[in-house]
Amino acid sequence: MSNLTNNTNKFHLILQTNSPGELAAWVQPIAVLAKQHDPSCVITLCLVPCQYASGQETAAAAAICEIDHVLTPTQTLAFLVGFKSLPFQSTQGAVLCLGGDPMYAQLLGWRTGFYSSIYTEQRKKPGLFFKHVFYKHQHGDLMAAHVRLFTRTKSDVLAQYNLPDQPYLLFFLGSRPSHFKAFSALFLQMLPFLLQQLPDLHILLPLAPTLPVHVVEQFKQRCQFDRVHICQGHSLDFMAVSRAMVSLPGTNTAEAMYMHLPMLTVVPLNRPDLMVVDGVLGLVGKLPVVGRLIMKLVIRVLSRQIKFVSLPNKIAQKMIVPQYIKFIIPKDWASVIIDFYCDTANLSTIKQQLTDIAHDQQTDQAIIAKLLG
Repeated sequence: MSNLTNNTNKFHLILQTNSPGELAAWVQPIAVLAKQHDPSCVITLCLVPCQYASGQETAAAAAICEIDHVLTPTQTLAFLVGFKSLPFQSTQGAVLCLGGDPMYAQLLGWRTGFYSSIYTEQRKKPGLFFKHVFYKHQHGDLMAAHVRLFTRTKSDVLAQYNLPDQPYLLFFLGSRPSHFKAFSALFLQMLPFLLQQLPDLHILLPLAPTLPVHVVEQFKQRCQFDRVHICQGHSLDFMAVSRAMVSLPGTNTAEAMYMHLPMLTVVPLNRPDLMVVDGVLGLVGKLPVVGRLIMKLVIRVLSRQIKFVSLPNKIAQKMIVPQYIKFIIPKDWASVIIDFYCDTANLSTIKQQLTDIAHDQQTDQAIIAKLLG
């Protein structure tokens, strides 16, 4: 995607990212505010290799209209080793890492001659050669800026997706194909119990754009229920019309926190071979036969040691939203969801607690002020 001709007087902002969560939650608010701050600013997004990537990141990035040019991971690597040039050249600019290995951002700075900066969830210093380091725990959560951009009304959302006006129970089954494979199978086993026990329940089921087309079609064929509404679109749209949410840990729990949406966070231990684990353990877990056995042991140990998996609970260091970290038996899981969804008083309490902890520190403005002046 390229809309540009070279103009060395324009500021060139080079953003680095890697996977769907960072692309939606971090890149978009920075790109939007950068264009508001300086409409002539040119933004190039460099995708980098990532084990969590779905392969759909390039298309998703191209849909962010503030981004002028997108490099695939292969193109980014080609640029770093000198086999490709950027589609736009300028004498002034900056590199900002918004996900992925910090090494790539430092190399991008070296190749362009721009200084590099980074926004990170880590608490330790990410490297020696960053001009600015913006820490999530210190400077604030960019997810708050992402949610701040959302201004649509409930009626607008219902009309766009042709949905009846119902107090929906929202399910997110994962944006990564491996997670979706594991979680959707359990969901389909649990669903008949849930619909039978709650005859008036309507379920909202968005499917992530990062899922392969054949996976989406197969799931739709298996999930044909009158009160299950399968959609594809913006996650915040569906949160805005829902009463409560059930989700794996990840970006959705952060979005829901800033949307003040009560949630039940689920970690199914049934398929440890499909869990994504970083580093050496992740590689060992892929080994035939022995890998699955090792992953079962690792997941069992981690499930006992990790106290909080949902972001609101991590921030508050107490149980604000319920967590379900178990080997899932569909009928038992349905009972837990029913108790959660039907407890109006508890949902109201969770909503208020989420409102109390979800603070917007205007992180995007602080970053843009440093980079663009």
